[in-house]
Parts: sequence; structure tokens; C-alpha cells
Amino acid sequence: MWAVIGLICVLIAAISEAAMDTLQFHFSESIFSKLNPHFWNPALSWDNKYKLGEPKLGAKFLGSTSIFVMFTDAWHLFKSLRTFSLFSAMFFVTLPNPNSVLVLVIIYRIFYGVIFTIFLNKIFKK
Repeated sequence: MWAVIGLICVLIAAISEAAMDTLQFHFSESIFSKLNPHFWNPALSWDNKYKLGEPKLGAKFLGSTSIFVMFTDAWHLFKSLRTFSLFSAMFFVTLPNPNSVLVLVIIYRIFYGVIFTIFLNKIFKK
């Protein structure tokens, strides 16, 4: 059961990274291009963390350039999801049997790569 929960965490991480790459490198050809560009388009949304979009003016709100950056734009949201999911997967994998970690990490890494590729090349394209 814990391995399945870990696998779900890896699934979320892979989808999140595919979304990050799609936003960063293929935004105009993606399904995200139809959404609010001030949150979804990294070319525009990167400055959401600053007052009036101006880095010189400082943070838009407390933590907007650090701990709460995930709430300022889609790229950082998916990055936070990816990181949290990977650490969660590591946690769940070690719960039942610490000796099986290496095998599960290899399986999870292969699964991660397959899911990432499917979402990057198929799902997130228009």
C-alpha cells in the first residue's frame, strides 16, 4: 500500500515537471496558452512576486519571493508540487521496509520518466 501511495506521489511529480517544462519552453503550443497569461505564461508571470511587478520595489506580500512563491505563478506552483511530491514519495517508500528502497527508487524513476515524457509530448500539447 505504501508503495502505491509513493507511486502516486511520483506520478504527481512527473506531471508537475512536465507542466513546468511545457510552460517554460512550449507555452504558446500548450493547453496552458488559453488560460490567464498573467499566471500561466512565465514570460509575464515571473514578476507576480514583486510589488507592481518591479523587483526593485520588493516582495508583493510577505514570503512572495520565498516560502509562498508557489502562489504567484503556475511555474512555481508546479515546482512546489514536484518537490513536495518527490519528498513524500521518499517518505512513503521507506515506511514498510527500508531494505526495499533501492528497488523502489529505480522503479519510481523509470515511472517518472515515462509519465514526464507522455505529459510533455502528448497531453500538454494543443
